[in-house]
Amino acid sequence: MSTRPVINVSELPHHGFDTIDPVWWGNNWLLAIETSMFAITIATYFYLRQNFVQWPPTLAQLTASLNPLPDLGFGTANTILLLLSCIPMVWVDLSARRGYAPGAQRGLLLCLLCGLASIILRGFEFPAVKFRWDSNAYGSIVWFTLGMHTLHLITLTCETFLLTLWAFMREFDMKHRVDITALAVYWYWVVGVWIVLYGIIYFVPRVM
Repeated sequence: MSTRPVINVSELPHHGFDTIDPVWWGNNWLLAIETSMFAITIATYFYLRQNFVQWPPTLAQLTASLNPLPDLGFGTANTILLLLSCIPMVWVDLSARRGYAPGAQRGLLLCLLCGLASIILRGFEFPAVKFRWDSNAYGSIVWFTLGMHTLHLITLTCETFLLTLWAFMREFDMKHRVDITALAVYWYWVVGVWIVLYGIIYFVPRVM
């Protein structure tokens, strides 16, 4: 039998918020990896830009009177929606930390609706760029960028749906409260990344 002194950890909590919990570290390291992927995509966009005199480049089927710039309507509407969606998500985050189940439930429902609406708006954004994915290098990188962010929107909305089901059907325990705060970080990240992508996709062609 060992006689060395040991530390008694039996009284420590099983879960904690932010840096106390491994879920927080796993979630944020994953977001760091995904951020690097978007950085590579953005670098590719600007690399391709320097190879063309006109950006977006012209298409043979476009007439001189047709403006090839991406339409701002749906992209701007989606940006406003995503920014506003952070309000209920902050409410969800605070409610989870305080153990207030009704606030988390109502906030998750609002966020779920925002996620679904954003995905629908994204469906209109693809044709609004006026280029097919296989039209040229510009069309390919814009569709790929929108597609990558759409994948995160879908993942985020599905995760919100699952946590919403849990919040209404199961006990509001500490483990899932931590999961909700991790979801909030992911939500803020998705919105923050889109602000950058929105500026690049919709305004770089107008100023460069």
